[in-house]
Amino acid sequence: MKNTAVNIDKLRSYANILSNSNLDKIVRGADFRYLHSKSKKYDKDFLESGRITYREYFEHIFDTLLYNYRNEYVYKNFIINKILLGKYSLKTTTAINEFKINTSIADLVLLNGTSKAFEIKTELDKPDRLLNQITDYKKVFKEIYLVTHYTLLDRYLKIVADDIGIIVLTKSFSLKVIREAVVNSDLDNVTIMKCLRKTEYTNIIKDYFGMLPDVSDFKFYKSCMELICKIPALVLHDMMVGEIKKRQVKEKQTLSSTIIPKELKHICMCLDFNNVEYERLSEILSEKIALK
Repeated sequence: MKNTAVNIDKLRSYANILSNSNLDKIVRGADFRYLHSKSKKYDKDFLESGRITYREYFEHIFDTLLYNYRNEYVYKNFIINKILLGKYSLKTTTAINEFKINTSIADLVLLNGTSKAFEIKTELDKPDRLLNQITDYKKVFKEIYLVTHYTLLDRYLKIVADDIGIIVLTKSFSLKVIREAVVNSDLDNVTIMKCLRKTEYTNIIKDYFGMLPDVSDFKFYKSCMELICKIPALVLHDMMVGEIKKRQVKEKQTLSSTIIPKELKHICMCLDFNNVEYERLSEILSEKIALK
């Protein structure tokens, strides 16, 4: 549903409705207060018939954002639907939301036989930190992609180097690869280890060296770092991918299915609902909104 000249406060409220924290409150806490307060404020006429379901309302909210306020969530959701679930699958690929590398945070990371980091620059963003972000991502990931709106393509072609892949959200609302990323091999062992959880880097050390350092807890991290730095960087990268891929969602089949609206795929991936929670979400989506 296309809207024009939509109130900016309404758009920001819609963005907050389509957020991890709000859906978490709705599904796990049965807390509809924020959604209902905003729906009464902005959509009373639209909803007062009592015939609109929560699924339809979420679809309306996403479409409104898509046409009027393409925030980061809109882009992330396209990547999940079109690339993770469309090109790959949850059986072969693990997606990590907001992966921290040094002082930067990659918006999305996809891991299968390789590693792909996606940095999103919407029409609402500034490019100020982009080059520093890319420098950080190159220390850990083999392929770096910039994702932006097609109207911003010329701007970012002038900013990023030729080895950075570029994907645009097109006028017809699809994702188009403008340029494939060149495989990066200039990786940094120290940065890779800092991205890993303790169980992950200890598993890598045990697998590669056959043992863990026999030192006090005080010296353990430093000793592990010294060992990690002895592993060839490309070997370490592949072992890192193997470990991080274990951070998988619990209910892959449900997340991949049409039970979950495409508008909510990214949120559900982040919240990683169990079967009971997905059943509750399915019930909520089928309910009609009754404004009181």
